[in-house]
Amino acid sequence: MLPTLASVLFISFMHKRDFMQNAGFGKPEVGMILVGSMFGIFADIPLIVSRRSLLNINLGGALIPLIIACALIYKRKFGIVKIIVGVAAVSALAYSISRYEPGMGIIAEFPYYLFPSLLALLLSIALMRGYKNRIPYAYSSAVLGTLIGADLVRIPMLLEDGVLGSIGGAGAMDLVYLSGLIAVIPLVMYYYYQFPLNKAKDPMDEAHRMFRKGRLIDGVNHARYALERELWRAARLITRATGDRFHRSNYGVEVIPWLGLHPLLIQDYHKLKYGRLGNDYQKMIKTFKTARLLRESVALKTKKRFSSVLRRIFAYVVDLFLTSVPLIIVFLYLIRRQVYYTGRMSPMFFAIFFLAISIQFIYFTLFEWYFGKSIGKMLIGIEVVSDDYGDITFMQSAARNSARYADMLLLFYVISLILIISGADNKRIGDYIAGTKVVKVK
Repeated sequence: MLPTLASVLFISFMHKRDFMQNAGFGKPEVGMILVGSMFGIFADIPLIVSRRSLLNINLGGALIPLIIACALIYKRKFGIVKIIVGVAAVSALAYSISRYEPGMGIIAEFPYYLFPSLLALLLSIALMRGYKNRIPYAYSSAVLGTLIGADLVRIPMLLEDGVLGSIGGAGAMDLVYLSGLIAVIPLVMYYYYQFPLNKAKDPMDEAHRMFRKGRLIDGVNHARYALERELWRAARLITRATGDRFHRSNYGVEVIPWLGLHPLLIQDYHKLKYGRLGNDYQKMIKTFKTARLLRESVALKTKKRFSSVLRRIFAYVVDLFLTSVPLIIVFLYLIRRQVYYTGRMSPMFFAIFFLAISIQFIYFTLFEWYFGKSIGKMLIGIEVVSDDYGDITFMQSAARNSARYADMLLLFYVISLILIISGADNKRIGDYIAGTKVVKVK
């Protein structure tokens, strides 16, 4: 079931990105579900620690679906009554089809574990209108309902028996994770055929396509737009790095010399922006080529602001030291104290161990979301930005850092280092799934 659901989600996003983004499943959300959850099953975050028990929440199996569900509710601003109705109904059903077995955990058998998802699907059809609301509502109510009804209400019972485990502990195969996909994939498949395939992501590619079809004026206009977009992104990056600001109506004229391009290119830019084409075929071809070449020149200059591999490595080493060394010291102290004095390990020992594994996700996600950079990045002078050089969102930060476990397990960042060195935008795995870049700010 899991490969099938994941494949449908991936194919739908790759072929009809606009449809999926409008439904609430953009690049960060899909990336977290397919990459973050798959590798995040190895990270447990301590939730409740007592003398007899340690209850964690699994990053891949429960926390990532929870983050996505809450983000969808926040973005769509569903009415509180509809949220309560959906979550309560799914919770009650999830509770009834699952049970707690000491020594095993909370379990549900086929086909009963499908019922909460199917109920969430039916409620989304009954209570919501349009795919933009139905798809996120089905996912959110399925995830939250299953999490509450199957897991959270049974926490007192778990603690009373003394437990060492985690919510979502079955990893990406956990019921919380699967419930969201089972509820949403039928809706995605139903609406999929009602929308066209993706248009070219790059407006210059769209301009080429229009030229091949003989739509010359449209092709030139798209080429102009591609150039303006590149200049606007360069202006944002320069402002972020230096504090210099550009006039909104005239940023192209100011950015070109700031980047160190030849002053004559300003004249070409004026002709591109204000020149009239009429029906002159040769003039349109010349305008198109000029826009393309000028855009490439701006992009090459902008790329010099991308962070080098060495800067990123040094920043990561600083952050690794700050996050790991204190936990290692406490960890070693607890080992000595527990073994020497009691001969056994306490739940606190295991809590520190699991925290050491998950701390990178917590630390990097919060710092890069709030400040745009971690402490190591602050010291080295680099920053995380979105692909258009704006501030990253919480979902982007969570997505790029949930992929750190993929980085670690794939030869400990070797694959990502290869991607950074060989890729056009110096991106690692997390940057690709989140739509982010790392740039120099000093």
